[in-house]
Amino acid sequence: MKSVTLIRHVKSDWSNLLTDFDRPIREDRKEDALQMAKEIAKKGLLPELIVSSPAVRTLQTSKLFCGKWKYPFGKVIRSKGLYECLAKDIFDIIKKTDDEYGSIAIICHNPAITDFVNQYSDCSVDNVPTTGAVHIRFEVKHWKDINGGGKLSWFIYPKGLK
Repeated sequence: MKSVTLIRHVKSDWSNLLTDFDRPIREDRKEDALQMAKEIAKKGLLPELIVSSPAVRTLQTSKLFCGKWKYPFGKVIRSKGLYECLAKDIFDIIKKTDDEYGSIAIICHNPAITDFVNQYSDCSVDNVPTTGAVHIRFEVKHWKDINGGGKLSWFIYPKGLK
């Protein structure tokens, strides 16, 4: 079995004139990432590999999760294909994952995450909010064999933890 945790970046800061790619996370929302990382760890589902969009806010989000999970931030794979991506782009990255990894986390953006859940799992969601996370299991031995049909294990988000 293979599993994917999709995580949407922390709420971004719109208080400056930076490009979309360069927008950082809001300082007052860092705690959301730490709470979510702690909750995922309690579920015993820490990823063996983390892949992130290279946008500033997703890398900042990745760093917060890595710190809580004791995962070396330097080992996070930065994939340009996850910035301004579609659900199919996430799917393609998953299918190319090395089989040595049984569980991966992908940290990127909406609407791609919500669309991925709706297209490649047995669940339908209206929206995965900022810092929200979904965990999907696929009953396959090899990542390349995934064709959809994932089973949603859980869907959590900061406001739902309060």
